[in-house]
Amino acid sequence: MGTDSGFKTRMLRAIHAEAKKRGLDHDALHDLCVARCGVGSMSEMTGQQLHSLYHQWTGKALRRRAPLPTNKPVEDGQMIGTEELITLAQEFAKRDWGPETQANFTKRQLRGRSKIRTRGDWTKVLQGIRALNKRDPKLLSGGTEP
Repeated sequence: MGTDSGFKTRMLRAIHAEAKKRGLDHDALHDLCVARCGVGSMSEMTGQQLHSLYHQWTGKALRRRAPLPTNKPVEDGQMIGTEELITLAQEFAKRDWGPETQANFTKRQLRGRSKIRTRGDWTKVLQGIRALNKRDPKLLSGGTEP
């Protein structure tokens, strides 16, 4: 096991929780770890030592977290093209917004900027307008109000 600080932090928290279940306070847990591993502090324990103690107590293994998958086929900084602008225009058209309202909405989404330049900008604006469209009762009922 490496020295991944996120993993080590999770192990320390898990061990503290298990120690509490067993009626050990922090000082007793510290003394146990010092005696068992010959370290001056629990923070000096390796990931393997922490994992061994946790496994001995619980019979379980605390696994390293895999990195979250990214669903970004292109970079956020990449410039947008015609297809992205068409998609955005279609979403705005669902709300019957004019150019001024679209610009104001875009400015709010981009925190003061009204120009959509990159894929990241486009995603922020598109997600915002889609969220509004999803909540609109007129759009949910197919354009007719009850």
